[in-house]
Amino acid sequence: MNRRLASLLVLLGVLLGTAAAFLVPSAVWAQTPRPKATPQKEAPPPPPAPPPAPAYEYTFVKRESPDEDLAELQRLGAEGWRVVSTVVVDGSTRRYVLMRDRRPEPAPH
Repeated sequence: MNRRLASLLVLLGVLLGTAAAFLVPSAVWAQTPRPKATPQKEAPPPPPAPPPAPAYEYTFVKRESPDEDLAELQRLGAEGWRVVSTVVVDGSTRRYVLMRDRRPEPAPH
């Protein structure tokens, strides 16, 4: 096959392909299956925010004697304080570290 005949066949194919859009009735195009529109899924709601971290207050009590310490720790325990640690300071002096949930500050009047 020579070049002239090959180029004529290509040209004929291009012309027929272009003309097909106008030669085929629109009813045929309307009957071709089309992809169905998928309904848009709603985005899931964002996860709830984590609760705020609990707030604590800390204090310490210098260790004196067993009887005085017991009385002081009982008094503080009634106020919601609890001992979380004992600390050695200066090699011999001990202190009790106490903690409790932070209480809301009273509203100013």
